[in-house]
Amino acid sequence: MALKIKGSPFLPVYGYALLLLGLMSIPPMSLVKLQRKSDLFAVIFSDYTFHFLGFGLLAWLLCRGFRGVKKKRVPFIMVGLMSVAYGFFIEVCQIYIPYRTFGYDDLAADAVGVMAGLILFCMIRRGHKA
Repeated sequence: MALKIKGSPFLPVYGYALLLLGLMSIPPMSLVKLQRKSDLFAVIFSDYTFHFLGFGLLAWLLCRGFRGVKKKRVPFIMVGLMSVAYGFFIEVCQIYIPYRTFGYDDLAADAVGVMAGLILFCMIRRGHKA
């Protein structure tokens, strides 16, 4: 299935996916200064938090896109697989960036974030039906 771009409910997904690729490619050293300020900042500005939130939002945006196209069912398994596959793609790209590395722990944080995004979408959708 090809996803149309012009006037598409997937347009936010395309923009966000590019932003996510860029953000996941910057040096993590810039975050270290913030993390050293306090223990709370160490959690808030951790790489895992960014992966979790970043891919949770990606999955949620994909759900919104499919909901906008189909108006009925969202293919949750396909959205989950697409989101995690994009996370894997980014991790592979990071192999070729000198200051980044491939990390299974990052991929796990991506997958947990995707699940959270899907659950959040379901909860919000059910709240609108009630």
